[in-house]
Amino acid sequence: MDVALLKPPSSGILGLEMITFVEPLGLECVAGTLEPEGHACAIYDLRIDGLEAGMEKCRRFAPQVVGIQCNFTTERYRTIQVAKEVKRQNPGVFVVVGGHDASRDPGWFRDPSIDAVAVGDGEEIMLPLVDALERDRDLKTVPGLRLNRPHGQEDTGHAPSRRSLDDIPLPARHLLADYAPHYFINFRKPLALLETARGCPFKCNFCSVWKFHESTFREKSPQQVVKELASIEAPNIFITDDIFWMNVRRGHELADAIKASGIRKFFTVQTRTDIICRHPELIEKWAECGDLAIFLGVEKVDDAGLASVNKKNTASNNERAISILKDLGVGFTCNFIVDPSWDYEDFTRLREWIALHGTYNSGFSVLTPLPGTDLWKDVEADVNVKDWELFDIVHTVLPTKLPMDEFYSEYSRLWRTALEVRYQHRGKARTYFQLGAALATGRIGWGDAKRGWNLAKELSQPQTFLAGHARSAQQQAVL
Repeated sequence: MDVALLKPPSSGILGLEMITFVEPLGLECVAGTLEPEGHACAIYDLRIDGLEAGMEKCRRFAPQVVGIQCNFTTERYRTIQVAKEVKRQNPGVFVVVGGHDASRDPGWFRDPSIDAVAVGDGEEIMLPLVDALERDRDLKTVPGLRLNRPHGQEDTGHAPSRRSLDDIPLPARHLLADYAPHYFINFRKPLALLETARGCPFKCNFCSVWKFHESTFREKSPQQVVKELASIEAPNIFITDDIFWMNVRRGHELADAIKASGIRKFFTVQTRTDIICRHPELIEKWAECGDLAIFLGVEKVDDAGLASVNKKNTASNNERAISILKDLGVGFTCNFIVDPSWDYEDFTRLREWIALHGTYNSGFSVLTPLPGTDLWKDVEADVNVKDWELFDIVHTVLPTKLPMDEFYSEYSRLWRTALEVRYQHRGKARTYFQLGAALATGRIGWGDAKRGWNLAKELSQPQTFLAGHARSAQQQAVL
């Protein structure tokens, strides 16, 4: 069968995609499973094509099945919009929605434009689904689905057991070749995603990853990772593992395998500070595989704050890990969770911590309860925003202790503080010189530089975030 896989368009509202804009790896993984079985696949990234042009490409491909990825809560309305447009252009197409958000809350996607919701890993569900459609078999025999029926949703049972990651075919990256130059993280472009493990054994209350993977944790062998890495042309790699180096022995083996292969990339990874504290030698080894940058989920600056989000870590680990990375010369970005219940003193404490430790590469996520997380269960009754587009971790969807304009004044000041600390530690002239060098060598373009400059300006102004609420209120009033 002919299968089109779609990534919904962007919303235009401030959010994660202003900082990172990455390939829809999940769709490539699904296509990688379908193609070896004789199914023709196409992937259309409507964030780049736009809705109209992307749908025209899809129409010309004439698929019998359309899969739409809804990974983030912010994509819900756009997912429905795309599904409706698919059905309008070809009512006979079978539309299935999958991804993390759809799996967390499949009941929300009960819409006439959607035939089924895939709950779980797409590679395990989509092939049996497409085969059943091709053979005209009863879809109730395909586990892992919520079938949308006139009387409600029918659950076909739990998705198949998750197999070894080494047994899953490589992602069909060739299907996104035309889009590949557009993907980036910060100023790193072009960028490719690489998955070496899935799942997380920790249970942070704000996170849905461990829920989606049902507390499982699976890893690809070093040989399989190197095989996939060798197939990637992009010089910049973002490793999608939620906690890299969870298995320290494998971390060493993987670094040895990459070094032996001769492959050198700019690797960006995510890990915990306690792993860095226990195994600084592992970080040092990975720094020899190419360039290395690390995202650290610091989250809070004290133990009480870490306990409040069930982080299972300590503030001393955070501080020691930062010191280790500085000594090793490894770049890092700290992410902090800003609670809507904060008062002025809480914002001041975080600003002072950033200044003290010189963590000028910092990001600030507003604590956001996402459907399907433990946090959502605890505070759902308090959620005072109905617009899913604002669940983007830079807007508050919970009541604030401070007046909202004051909350965003303090929040935007955090972003300004990070920029000021950068100038203090690296100097304004050096910062602009490095930007100019990157432009001169072609590592980034003028459009990228302008985007980064505009982002810094927007995040530093409270009106940026207040405008999102105002726009949302206007849209909700129309609805």
